[in-house]
Amino acid sequence: MRFRFRGTLRKYERPYTLIREIDGYYDSVGVYQPPEAQNTPLRGSIQPLGDKLTQSDGGRYTEDDRLLLTTFRHQSGDVVEHEGKQYTVETDSDWNQYSDVNEYKLKRVSTHDPV
Repeated sequence: MRFRFRGTLRKYERPYTLIREIDGYYDSVGVYQPPEAQNTPLRGSIQPLGDKLTQSDGGRYTEDDRLLLTTFRHQSGDVVEHEGKQYTVETDSDWNQYSDVNEYKLKRVSTHDPV
């Protein structure tokens, strides 16, 4: 059984951008082409995480992290940008197999995080 929320989601969708880095390669004459970012515009609903989730997961999530509801299938580790802030996609929800809408947690990318 699959739940159909696509119509409801359409009402609350906002634009966001998927950023994927294409690996560097050597072209036909042997010149190395450096890696470049490929930006893909997408639509989805990005919501703040509830207080219950941020407290129950032992401080893993902060108030800067978000919840993404979209019809696009993301991979764990994808980077998305919304309103000038970048987030890393985490896929740990079993809900995606029961609905036509996918649910992901977005962890805010900080410039102060260790590399």
